[in-house]
Amino acid sequence: MRKNETWLKSILWLLLVATLIGLVLGPGLAQAGPTLPPRDPPGRGQQGDDDGDSGSDKPVGAYIELQTQLAAAGGWSVVQWQDSAGNWRDVEGWRGPLAEGNRRWWVAAKDFGTGPFRWALTQGPGGSLLSVSAPFNLPAQANQTLFVSVGPVP
Repeated sequence: MRKNETWLKSILWLLLVATLIGLVLGPGLAQAGPTLPPRDPPGRGQQGDDDGDSGSDKPVGAYIELQTQLAAAGGWSVVQWQDSAGNWRDVEGWRGPLAEGNRRWWVAAKDFGTGPFRWALTQGPGGSLLSVSAPFNLPAQANQTLFVSVGPVP
């Protein structure tokens, strides 16, 4: 009988240790990978949205839109934000080539009214600075479009 009790205690200890290891390592094994599949930003509209709800499943947001006459071949635009030290920093995801003098970006509701931001135009990605807009704050309400003009440097 003692042999059975010892064997049973050994099994219970092994199960306890295995359970504890599973609890410690389990959450780390179930996390998502560092890269997610690409997806369209909400502002581009839903292609083929034929479910009859008129696109009401879109998240709440607004837009900022650049308007300029400086759209040269290879022209590039980037939205920048001003940090507390007064330095201008590029906004990740809000940069790209100019298309016929304008560029439009979607603004999430959590960012409404924040600023200051500015639009910078460069000669290609990382190229020389051509011009910047006046500082602005992002739209404060849903479904607004803030038009920002950028002209030549005086």
